[in-house]
This record gives sequence, C-alpha cells and structure tokens, in this order.
Amino acid sequence: MTKAHKRKRERNAKGGVKTYAFRLFVAGNEPNSTQARGNLARLCEEHLKGRYKIEIVDVLRDAAVAYKAGVLVTPTLILTASDPKVTVLGNLSDTPRVLAALRLTGDEHE
Repeated sequence: MTKAHKRKRERNAKGGVKTYAFRLFVAGNEPNSTQARGNLARLCEEHLKGRYKIEIVDVLRDAAVAYKAGVLVTPTLILTASDPKVTVLGNLSDTPRVLAALRLTGDEHE
C-alpha cells in the first residue's frame, strides 16, 4: 500500500474527508462561461465525487460579489477553502493544468 493510500484510509477512517468549495464567476450564458460550468462539473464528478460544493456567481446579475472578490475576468474559478486562495482563469478545458493549479494531482485526492 502506498503512503498516499494509507493516508487516505486513515483520513476516511477518522471521518475527515476533505470537501472542496469552489466559486465560479461567469457572465451569463456566454460560451466560455457555459463551457466552464460543464468542465468544472465534469472535473468534480471525475476527481472529487461527493466531496465538493460549487457556487456559481453570474457577474451580470451580481457584480458586487465579483467586485468584492476582485474578479475582473470571467470565467474565474476560486477554490475558497484554501490558504492561500487558488484562482484559475478561463473555461477550465485544460484538465491537467486545472488539476495541478487546484492541487488535485496524485493519489491523495482520489
């Protein structure tokens, strides 16, 4: 058994499974925003099944939330339960880069 799998089992045995909280800023139903929604949902289902929360913020409807978060470009994904805060720009189509940016590479996240 690898160290990562052992840590995972220990974490699961203790009930301390990590939940990932995402906030995705989009601009209505623009093509890149629609694509980002779909890519994030797919990524989460494939890599974080049952261990994630996604909040969608439409900047066309709630610009104040985007302003407060410092979001100037859409789509923007923020991993909110992380220190330091992780931000990924774009439609999230480059899965390996998105996983690396969110620190979801390797066996530990599965």
